[in-house]
Amino acid sequence: MMTAIDMQHLTDLAREAGRIALSWFRRTTVTMKGDATPVTEADKAVEACLTEELRRAYPDFGILGEEGADMDKSARFRWVLDPIDGTNAFAAGLPVWGISIGLMKGSSPLAGVAYLPAVNDLFLADLEGPATLNGRPIHVIEGQPITPQSIIMSAADAHLRWDIRFPGKVRAFGSCVAHFCYVAAGSALVGLNTHTAIWDIAAALPILERAGGRAELFGGGPLPLAAAARGEKIPEPIIFGSPAYFDAIRGYLIRK
Repeated sequence: MMTAIDMQHLTDLAREAGRIALSWFRRTTVTMKGDATPVTEADKAVEACLTEELRRAYPDFGILGEEGADMDKSARFRWVLDPIDGTNAFAAGLPVWGISIGLMKGSSPLAGVAYLPAVNDLFLADLEGPATLNGRPIHVIEGQPITPQSIIMSAADAHLRWDIRFPGKVRAFGSCVAHFCYVAAGSALVGLNTHTAIWDIAAALPILERAGGRAELFGGGPLPLAAAARGEKIPEPIIFGSPAYFDAIRGYLIRK
């Protein structure tokens, strides 16, 4: 039987991690790891805080973090952490970056908390019930026509990959979890992401799905979550939001 999850504890933990991150915000520099991805002292400090507290509260659960935490790989349940999703934006002093705490059972994301400290937005998906933003239920956009005012959330390298002919507006904040959550909240029709790892989406997927959305491969088909949970990056772009818009959005993106 699964240990009960105290979501209030998780939200308090996310906010405490946010306070740590904000203490470094606009006061740190970025360095490159061996895999050519960026890291700051804030990433390390936040992951250490999350790992210590989750290990104390849930000793039987595994933990996987982007900055190196990898405990109890055989555990049935595992916390998957991205201490600062959007490290480049964080290091540049931009405000849209987030702390991502996801709970997985095997390769299945179950629940998640995503907190964007600089804008004080907290997204939550419990083990059941609707996804929320700051305590209020959220839902993806459905049934609206695509207009010049419509927004899609884009991967930062989308302009290198596609000739984008979408008639509305394209926004790239530089944080996968922020893109997922704002699509879940109905701020944008859909989103696109590239170079996706499991810590990018472990919290975001339950939030999106509880808000009526779905994520799939841009070329079609389900996300390879089992491979992602083993540490493999998803090998092609993903699209997420209300599935009713997926085919139309694919038609606006012409591969270069």
